[in-house]
Amino acid sequence: TQDSMLNLIKNDEWYHPTTKEFKHSLSQSKHPMMLSDYSESELSQMKLFKLKDYNIGFGLKDSNGKSNSEIVVVHNNEPDVKGIGDELMKAAIRNGGCFLDHFDSTKLSNLYSSMGFEEYKRDEYDPRYDSQVTFKSQYGPLDVVYRKHKNC
Repeated sequence: TQDSMLNLIKNDEWYHPTTKEFKHSLSQSKHPMMLSDYSESELSQMKLFKLKDYNIGFGLKDSNGKSNSEIVVVHNNEPDVKGIGDELMKAAIRNGGCFLDHFDSTKLSNLYSSMGFEEYKRDEYDPRYDSQVTFKSQYGPLDVVYRKHKNC
């Protein structure tokens, strides 16, 4: 149930999957263009967190000279589970996450701001990285926003 999943997240009862298992969990996304497509080799350099038997989790990778400090590929790919984004982010912060980047959707910007992540850099939408215009046609010309948590 959703409550039991929230309790697992709040209590940091994570399963540390293989890179193959984690990549499979990510592949279940309805919005794959919104997630960085890390290779298994890249994932093997990260600390991976996943709820056992669920496609829910996140990764931490080295950033700005700090080990496991950038929050990446936060995902809830369970169709019947909603409203756990706040708890996933709190868990990522508890486990050392200080930095993140995201496409500038209002929903994500509001969530990350409310959790204490402050913007320090922004890259404007660049059509060179969307040559088929598939991203822009689905989501619009979104900037990439870089944030740092206020307590880091």
